Amino acid sequence: MRLFLKSNRVMETDNRITAILAHLRGGVAGIYMQQKLNELDKELGTQDWDNFMKEIKIIFSDKMKAANAE
Repeated sequence: MRLFLKSNRVMETDNRITAILAHLRGGVAGIYMQQKLNELDKELGTQDWDNFMKEIKIIFSDKMKAANAE
């Protein structure tokens, strides 16, 4: 995703988040994408890139997979 964002010169935070969400499909990724889009529809301001990246890392980390398996 970083390569996609860089090569397409997607620089604005909202556009970066939207581009990443557009690539998430099926399973946990699809559920997360839909929830995040609903959340973004309700908000009027610019999103925080650092918070978004932290959220992505937590949700899709190996620790989260282990917790879901238990």
